[in-house]
Amino acid sequence: MTTMQPRELWSTMPGWGIVANLIPPEVLQARRVKAVRKLVAYLLCVLVLLAGIGYGFAFYQSQQAAETLAAEQSRTSQLLIQQKRYADVTLLQTSVAGVRTELSQLLSSDVDASALITSVLKQLPAGATVSQLAVTMSPPAGQQAKVNPASGTGSLDTSGRAHIGLMTVTGQALRVSDVSTLVDRLGALPGFIDPYPTANTTNDKGTLFTVQFTIDDRLFSHRYDVKTGGK
Repeated sequence: MTTMQPRELWSTMPGWGIVANLIPPEVLQARRVKAVRKLVAYLLCVLVLLAGIGYGFAFYQSQQAAETLAAEQSRTSQLLIQQKRYADVTLLQTSVAGVRTELSQLLSSDVDASALITSVLKQLPAGATVSQLAVTMSPPAGQQAKVNPASGTGSLDTSGRAHIGLMTVTGQALRVSDVSTLVDRLGALPGFIDPYPTANTTNDKGTLFTVQFTIDDRLFSHRYDVKTGGK
């Protein structure tokens, strides 16, 4: 079947090619309004659905946060109860720490006398003996000029260390040179300052000597210091 164009149709069958839209504008406008209303309704449904989903998610998060808060509050309450149980232990630990601090301050100038004497005796030359050993302690008063307590003369020490006492060693050596050896050995020890012989008398057994020297704060034992770092 051949489809005829309107112009051909008009030429063969006059009047058949006329086409007219007789739908009233009000009907067309009503259709457009109805379509827009449907679109708006769909959009509103989508927005309401999204809002519902958002509200549900927010409500779920709120419930989770509330449960977590309740659990933490319960745990805090239990910890407070346990803390009360060990209040006496905590108080005792605090008291012990305070005592340790006070003891450290009180004995900050402690010197290990046994180790000090042992270190002196180890420096004796062969055949030498000690008959008397005296230590006079004087707590350091800052870093004032170092003065020999016996002679009152200035010390040759330039280390800047605080002098804490005076030590006197009396004994017998086989030879005079042994006294010089002892003085040199003592001078090489840390914390032993300016050793010198105050007396040197020859007898039938050898040489009777007295050596005197200053000791500084390097000889503090530090055994009562408060430990740090949880040790």
